[in-house]
Amino acid sequence: MNHRPAEEASWSRRFAGTGHRLTAQRRVIMRHLAGIRRYLTARELHARLARSHPRMGLATVYRTLEMLRELDLVASTPRGAGEAAYLYCAGDHHHHAVCTRCGRVDDVPCRSLPGFERMLSSSYQFRLTEHQLEFYGVCARCS
Repeated sequence: MNHRPAEEASWSRRFAGTGHRLTAQRRVIMRHLAGIRRYLTARELHARLARSHPRMGLATVYRTLEMLRELDLVASTPRGAGEAAYLYCAGDHHHHAVCTRCGRVDDVPCRSLPGFERMLSSSYQFRLTEHQLEFYGVCARCS
């Protein structure tokens, strides 16, 4: 999924509403993430960016990814050794189908949540506040 100019304009609005600035470095990081359909760790992203932006520091990448997670512009998932991996993830609520061979991630719309939420409430007296769901398997290209 490549980003569109309208999407970049929404980034600016999203940042402005939080008091954060959309700096040139943050824009580079977001553009790169928006063009990749797989989870990347901060170190992996930094290594990719180092080719075209050698002055971009690893600490900047870490800080930006965490800020983007807080702004709900990226999703994160745990990786080994306490490290997180990040995926550009703006837009409507959805889930992910992750290929276990190539790492490609596709968005899966979330349509059944209201019924599931009612069942949790009535059967378990449980009030859902948030959730995360990922499906793992093999994509069509890898099959």
